[in-house]
Amino acid sequence: MKFPYLKEAIKSAFKKPSTEPYPKVNKEAPEGYRGKIKYYPEKCVNCGLCIRVCAPGCITRTIEKVEEGDKVTFTFYQGQCTFCSLCADFCPRGAIELTKDYHLAVTDPKDLIVSGTFIKKAPPKPPVQPQNQPAAKNQESNA
Repeated sequence: MKFPYLKEAIKSAFKKPSTEPYPKVNKEAPEGYRGKIKYYPEKCVNCGLCIRVCAPGCITRTIEKVEEGDKVTFTFYQGQCTFCSLCADFCPRGAIELTKDYHLAVTDPKDLIVSGTFIKKAPPKPPVQPQNQPAAKNQESNA
């Protein structure tokens, strides 16, 4: 029985590795790099443009009725994200930002989820004022 690569394996065992080790010091990403998503819920106006322009559909919104108004939660699934930056480009208030953080290798997929919640307060209801109905009083007096 022949082992065609055995000779090459033995030679390589005593050579210096041809790959570079992972750097122990973080290198800064270049200008314009689109990395991990950062979401600022305090800036969000719940317009939904980010959801409409997201091609892979990795942005979801849930709305829950609470006493103060609507509890709005935006969730970004970075495992599906293509980091195209359309969500950040279309956001009118700058609530979405793509950082230079490129460390996205995780063991738990839940670590790739970014979410934020805010309360969208309902506008105050104007007080209802009773209307004077003089026509009804005139009909009663004529009868």
